[in-house]
Amino acid sequence: MQQYFVDQTLNENEVIALEEEILYHLIKVLRKDSSYTFRLCDSKGDIYHAHLIDKKSAQVAEKLDEYNELDCDITCILSLIKSDKFELCIQKLVELGVNRIVPYEAKRSIMKIKDDKKLARLQKIAREAAEQSHRNKIPEVCKPIDFRHLKDYMSKDNYICYESERNISDIPSSSSVSFIIGPEGGFENEEYEKICALGFESISLGKRILRAETAAIYMSSIIVGKNQ
Repeated sequence: MQQYFVDQTLNENEVIALEEEILYHLIKVLRKDSSYTFRLCDSKGDIYHAHLIDKKSAQVAEKLDEYNELDCDITCILSLIKSDKFELCIQKLVELGVNRIVPYEAKRSIMKIKDDKKLARLQKIAREAAEQSHRNKIPEVCKPIDFRHLKDYMSKDNYICYESERNISDIPSSSSVSFIIGPEGGFENEEYEKICALGFESISLGKRILRAETAAIYMSSIIVGKNQ
């Protein structure tokens, strides 16, 4: 069932005006009419069934007793990689349950986010993935950072995915986790050492060398599995 987010609080049985983008998707893309039931998630994270009334408004129906967020707050600090792969990562990390994605300007990053238009596109991808996976909130896609701001996104447990004696399977469950993924070509040695000195523990993802996008999705899956 299709879900949309609205920037307001909802109540059962009220009639609300829908945003043009939602109306366009329902009527023009999905070709739905007033018989169609869909989901609305409000600014508090509450989810309701709703029905189209006409081409501009909807009737809010029953509130659903549904909470699909993890107990663990997960932040992925993802080095800037090629645009299409970065967008794929955002989509999959949101579906898995990551709460925050922080683009990181690593020494070897080949992509840059130079304007708000690109950031807005990434945030839209996160919103659509959250709708598709029936989440109660839209994960945050932050403005790009460099090493100077890494400490602002650290959690209770912090990991850097790199060659290490400690395997990812050994990490414990946690109330909050931050992990950082390197760019194509990996971290420079000095950069890696500085990140570790900041408090990120080095974790191995196994014997095989993974692409950045694969590593991000795999690491997220393991953390989610530890904290279901």
